[in-house]
Amino acid sequence: MKKFGLLLFSALIAFSISAQEVQNVSHGTVYLKNKASDNWYIGLGGGTNLYMTKGENDADASFGDRLGWNGQIEIGRWNSPNWGARVVIDGGHIKHVAGGTVPPEQNWLGGHLDLMYDVTNAWGSYNPDRVYSLVPYLGIGYMYGLDADWKKPNPDGDLFKHQNQTLTYNVGLINNFQLSRSVALFLEIGYKVFQESFDFSGTAGDFEYDSKLTAAAGIKFGLGGKQDFTPAELMDYNLINDLNSQINRLRAENEELRLRPESCPECPEVQPTVVSEGVYVPNVVFFRINSAKIDRGQQVSVYNTAEYLKANPNAKVNIVAYADRQTGTPEYNFALSEKRARAVADALTNDHGINSDRISIDWKGDTEQPYAENDWNRVAIFFVE
Repeated sequence: MKKFGLLLFSALIAFSISAQEVQNVSHGTVYLKNKASDNWYIGLGGGTNLYMTKGENDADASFGDRLGWNGQIEIGRWNSPNWGARVVIDGGHIKHVAGGTVPPEQNWLGGHLDLMYDVTNAWGSYNPDRVYSLVPYLGIGYMYGLDADWKKPNPDGDLFKHQNQTLTYNVGLINNFQLSRSVALFLEIGYKVFQESFDFSGTAGDFEYDSKLTAAAGIKFGLGGKQDFTPAELMDYNLINDLNSQINRLRAENEELRLRPESCPECPEVQPTVVSEGVYVPNVVFFRINSAKIDRGQQVSVYNTAEYLKANPNAKVNIVAYADRQTGTPEYNFALSEKRARAVADALTNDHGINSDRISIDWKGDTEQPYAENDWNRVAIFFVE
């Protein structure tokens, strides 16, 4: 048990130290890493305990006569929607009914370091506004025994020598009831295992242990900072690959042009391309496959268009949306391109305050493909009128 306790303690310390380096993953979803000051909380609670040994269980005493009290304060942090760690400082009063060398009352002070696992998030889906969550925990701690007057049991001994003290091994279940993202109520059931000599029985076997069942209820408060997690919006790798292919092609063309002689009498004169002043080319919004949601990385195009319209009060914009031809049916793609056009128009009006009278929309489905690369055609293009 001592080796197990040392191993568990080392694992908990390693988890706490590396908490900021672990990528947040829950139910297959990657979450953005929060600041070191985020997701901390403090909790206060109190309840009862039941000392459990064969002598206590066999004694002629009622269940109520065996119940003592305990209180706790804890500080913890959630490193991801699934995993967290906490430090608990606890203490309380124990009632003994076994008789013999065991006194009728005993107090204790101690604490434990626990690793927490949110079953509700891990086995379901993450919801920062979920009311109830179930959190098992596993940890290791320390407990210092005191007499009924809160004095050390051996007054002539050193503080930590020949006193009633022991390592504890702790497991339990925490039931969290969230009132808001920063406030929650909890009901906790715990179980401690420790050396049997803790109750003054005088027995000190290597493999004999006593145990204690605890129950506590209380309240938790967020310690400022962010208390939830934000899903990461992963890039569309098909689009990235297409863009990289275009970049490589342009680089190859540039290299070919660089190798050409500066004087080329046979080369035809290149006429400059005239861009119509009525077309606003630079801003487009690319979409993921089968989606009309504007990714965070694409919102800059909506912003730039809104700024252009604000700087040019007489300008109007026409949003034309498309779908790629290689996925979906023509009917489905036509409806999808309409959703994309409306999503961009709504972003201009709702997020940037552009009057809807200055915005018109059109959608082509896959009847037109503005780009040679298939994946680029999941797009909405801005045209200034």
